[in-house]
Amino acid sequence: MPDDDPDGTPFAAVAAEAQQRGGFCRAMTHHIAAHLPQGQRRLVVSFDNLASDREKERRYPWGHAFLASAGWDILGIMALRWDWFRHADLWDFFDDLRETGFFAAYDHVAFYGASMGAYGALTFAPAAPGCTVMAFAPQSSLDRTIVPFEKRYQVLGDWTGRYADARDGVRAAGRAYIAYDPRMKPDLAHFRRLDGANVMALPMPGVGHKVPPALQRMGILKPLALAALEGRLDLQGFQRLYRARRQSIPWVIGLLERAAKRKHARLALRVAENQWKARGHWKLRLLVNDLRAINSGNVPT
Repeated sequence: MPDDDPDGTPFAAVAAEAQQRGGFCRAMTHHIAAHLPQGQRRLVVSFDNLASDREKERRYPWGHAFLASAGWDILGIMALRWDWFRHADLWDFFDDLRETGFFAAYDHVAFYGASMGAYGALTFAPAAPGCTVMAFAPQSSLDRTIVPFEKRYQVLGDWTGRYADARDGVRAAGRAYIAYDPRMKPDLAHFRRLDGANVMALPMPGVGHKVPPALQRMGILKPLALAALEGRLDLQGFQRLYRARRQSIPWVIGLLERAAKRKHARLALRVAENQWKARGHWKLRLLVNDLRAINSGNVPT
């Protein structure tokens, strides 16, 4: 795979590291692909999401620190434009990797992403048939003709041609783990398009669309993601990990706030008071004050 040193200082560090490690860094029209090998027999292909450009001075693949510490080789697809990976030179790049045996050289290949990145992880799975996919809150497509329910994002790029629909891509995976909040109607609708015996649903009610930050606050993002990427996560393992949400202050507060909105303010107040006494967290104290005001009739529910 020939190298192409990308322009722009945000990618200078990753380009230098790729070269030092014997990998490559390829600049494309709307994307940068960086291969960061560690001499392992397993690879994670990581896709950017809409929050990935927050690091203005230094860009690395999404999840780089976690993946590198876990001992994976990394191929990061980093976006210069939020087009949901809809450009022909990126499609050609993945075709080339498949045809030249890049993926076949690894014993295990996993694709990884959240939201837009999860769309990429699912959609490009056919480049490495039999791969494992960990997708957090994916869009299946932004083609309005097949997902009329999706109105959250600006549609960029061409939605015809190769690598266009995650519904087609997911069928090439050996196992696809899909984490989503079923209370988010568009996310649920996307999940329902991603059917197949190889799909394992990881429903997480109440976490919202930004699933990885919610799991990180619970302290379970890394063990859950690692088990999924390795293809060893099962339903019992997921349920055991996900019980940790009960210890997450943001999750408890969100649960009680929803209960109050559903006319269960008295019950929410009792639970909040018990949680505050047990944990003493300042956010719980604020919630107790708010719920007391609601129950006293000073604030409308």
